Amino acid sequence: MGRGVRIGRLRKMKFNEITIHTTTAGSEVVSGVLFNEGISCFSVDDPRDLAELLENKYVPVDYVEDGLLREDGDVLVRVYLAENEQGQLQLEGILAGIEKLRELNEDWLGSLETELSVTDEKDWENNWKQYFHPLPIGEKFLVVPSWEKEEGNGRIVIEIDPASSFGTGRHETTALCLEAIETISPEGKNVLDMGCGSGILGIGAALLGAKHIDAVDIDMVAARIAEENAEKNNVPADVMQVYCGNVLTDEPMWKSFAERKYDIILANIVADIISDMLPLFDSCLVSGGKMVCSGIISPRKEFVLDALAAHGFEIEEIKEKNDWVAIVCKKA
Repeated sequence: MGRGVRIGRLRKMKFNEITIHTTTAGSEVVSGVLFNEGISCFSVDDPRDLAELLENKYVPVDYVEDGLLREDGDVLVRVYLAENEQGQLQLEGILAGIEKLRELNEDWLGSLETELSVTDEKDWENNWKQYFHPLPIGEKFLVVPSWEKEEGNGRIVIEIDPASSFGTGRHETTALCLEAIETISPEGKNVLDMGCGSGILGIGAALLGAKHIDAVDIDMVAARIAEENAEKNNVPADVMQVYCGNVLTDEPMWKSFAERKYDIILANIVADIISDMLPLFDSCLVSGGKMVCSGIISPRKEFVLDALAAHGFEIEEIKEKNDWVAIVCKKA
């Protein structure tokens, strides 16, 4: 791993599963609570995503297991925390953050009901698999889990095992980013994937011929999974290097990336974090370089557009799907 100790396999342990009931718009705010606790590995289960998935020819209806077609319409944000001291502190921080959201008494956030349960590693490694099947994205990609062998039929196959990391392509933000990667042509270019999750975006860029990718995530498990997924897709370690850390709190890490130069930056995070990282992105993106910002819920679009303009970025394209937004911009 590019920074710190290389991540090895975690020992078997118990996990606290936290499920938060919200809305599509509220899921971005809830995601911000998780990011504030140093958590980037979580899932967002939106019933509308599943409805779209069922319309896809790659996904037979038989794949959908009982209970997935929920009638309540809630968006479920689900996270797993190790049952140890660090996990307990994160749990307390999440519950406190959700309570502050409840105090806002905003209907658009949903009920914010929180469910807690305990599971073991085998369960959380397998629970998400019921949602993940081959999925075509854009004009070029087909995202497939490793346990399902699928021919690309002319598409570039990205083999992804997200485990507890964000990034299967099913969520609008990831799909919008992959579609944008196609249009900005990463071939022969240096790419920064900030908030890489499962590594899917960096791997997509690599498979389209990127020269080098630096992938960064705040979560150690996500960084390990991104490395493993790069290996599954035959992306050499010297082409895609994965780093673990928080550039917003680690000054030497911030300076290290600020001194590098990238042709493309991929930032699929959340609106506030994107805004906080813009000085870094401005430092390390070459003149005329492209940046894809996503993880942005529609009500926060103007906030991000204003922040980009304040840092001199020129907007080239705004891509929207349901209530999610991706912005393709250029450094003037």
